Amino acid sequence: MDTVAPALLDRLADRGWPALEREPLDGWTLRASGGVTNRANSVLASGEPRSLAPAVEAAEDWYAGRGLPCVFQVSPASPEGLTTLLRSRGYREHSETAILVASAPAPARDVEASGGGAAGAVAIAESPSDGWLDTWWSVDGRGGEPERAIVERILAGGPALYAWTGDADAPDAVARLALVDDWGGLYAVATRPEARRRGHARALAAALAAEAAARGVERLWLQVLADNGPASTLYETLGFRPASRYAYWRRG
Repeated sequence: MDTVAPALLDRLADRGWPALEREPLDGWTLRASGGVTNRANSVLASGEPRSLAPAVEAAEDWYAGRGLPCVFQVSPASPEGLTTLLRSRGYREHSETAILVASAPAPARDVEASGGGAAGAVAIAESPSDGWLDTWWSVDGRGGEPERAIVERILAGGPALYAWTGDADAPDAVARLALVDDWGGLYAVATRPEARRRGHARALAAALAAEAAARGVERLWLQVLADNGPASTLYETLGFRPASRYAYWRRG
């Protein structure tokens, strides 16, 4: 696969998990969603503002007005000197994340793209069911019903495919593939603790990739925490390769 510009990957991931509120700031994007998830509540600092320090100060004022901490998503597409400036203002880095990319596979014939499926099979739908949401929220959710309602609005912000294994009302594992132009972005891969180490994540990722390819998707991306070795190894066996990185910077 050809080299992919970090700025493009930043924008794809932003569109794949769209914040409820967004505002441009001199080439950057301010994002807020009630404090639910880092991506949807951070400055996408991809691009070069005309003046760096005033842009940072304007971002801090914007988030303060919403009662939210000011968080910056910093990648290789961010301005030189941004991390130095943030560190001097009391920000600290967290959640370093790798972005991996792959070519979409040839369409598979054995993917069940339907509203349900037997245990062990992979089922795919174009919207998340209550069961899909229950499984994902039980594994990765942070908060109660108000926070879950915000996430449901984020999920509805763009086209995607939702896959699961097991009982549709209480899946063993789930995953989501955001559809952005001719790209597909893998999100929300979650397996219930009692169903782990059975190959569910691999089956879901492969099925979503094949179904996306059948719909014209040519390339795939995903984000994985840099210190999550097992997940990185899994995705590499599926053909994903490192392409970029980012981290969040938060004051305090």
